Amino acid sequence: MEIRVEHLSKDFAETAALRDVSVTVRSGELMALLGPSGSGKTTLLRVIAGLEVPDEGRVLFGDEDATHVPVQNRGVGFVFQHYALFRHMTVTQNISYGLRVRRRADRPGADEIDTRVRSLLALVQLEGLGARFPAQLSGGQRQRVALARALAVEPRVLLLDEPFGALDAKVRKDLRRWLREIHEHTGQTTVFVTHDQDEALELADRVAILKDGRIEQVGTPEQVHETPATPFVMSFIGDTTRLPVRARGGSLWYEETPLSLAAPDQGDGPTDLYLRPWDVAFADTAEAGTLSGTILTIRRSAAGRRASISLIPSGQIIEVELPIASLAAVRDPILLRILRGKAFPASEQRGA
Repeated sequence: MEIRVEHLSKDFAETAALRDVSVTVRSGELMALLGPSGSGKTTLLRVIAGLEVPDEGRVLFGDEDATHVPVQNRGVGFVFQHYALFRHMTVTQNISYGLRVRRRADRPGADEIDTRVRSLLALVQLEGLGARFPAQLSGGQRQRVALARALAVEPRVLLLDEPFGALDAKVRKDLRRWLREIHEHTGQTTVFVTHDQDEALELADRVAILKDGRIEQVGTPEQVHETPATPFVMSFIGDTTRLPVRARGGSLWYEETPLSLAAPDQGDGPTDLYLRPWDVAFADTAEAGTLSGTILTIRRSAAGRRASISLIPSGQIIEVELPIASLAAVRDPILLRILRGKAFPASEQRGA
């Protein structure tokens, strides 16, 4: 089921939560809505679900305009951050609830409900736990029950709002892999909200990045990480350092040092160069394009070790990935060479 959001706007009092948002979720796709708090991602999900009505724009499920269809008639499965399970019901009763409360004409028979629940318990790896109550389960298990309950009604689309936000890091990581496997198994069109970029990049087929109620970029995890469309996306996705430089004669300069990097097609003027820690290499000798600095700190990172370098003479600090074999130490002088980076006109960053 394809979901199309067209020119959505939504205000709460004097706050614009969504501003002319348009995005398409392809049939069978798992899309992440990613952004900082207050970016509008949860509001967008709630509008898709029918829990909020937009001030402008529309939501289409396939060719059907669902903008004003009540939530109970949209055919969506919704999973909340805090599970929203019925504490007085067993796991089996929670999963089957949406089926048992249907109108008699639409309600499956008792045997069919039991079969579906057993199938879902196997799918979410909770066989043998159907008689337990939510209080007898771990947080990860309760979230699996919440997902099984959402899938039980065979929704047209599955919506998840920060589904792992209440769980510890180890459980979150395990459930990410598990949710991806569930998605591969069901092929369900799925939209999930997260502020965790690692979660979005690991799980999603595509990522929609929001800021201040607007879409900044939509793309695959590789696209948003490697070819960010705006300064905000570059600074939000992954570890970055912003280095103030200047475009001059088609090249980038840091103070009076040419960097051997082409300037963006903007003409001469102030420019912001965004660097990943691995975009900078150590140089053995001073030559054209090298920068000098002093190591301020060295700390462990997932890839090995990372150093904070204070450039000379400006004091500008950049982050650099240290080679495994490096013997560098705090307060050592260092020579650097910038290998690559992403440049934007400096005016684009203001207010980001």
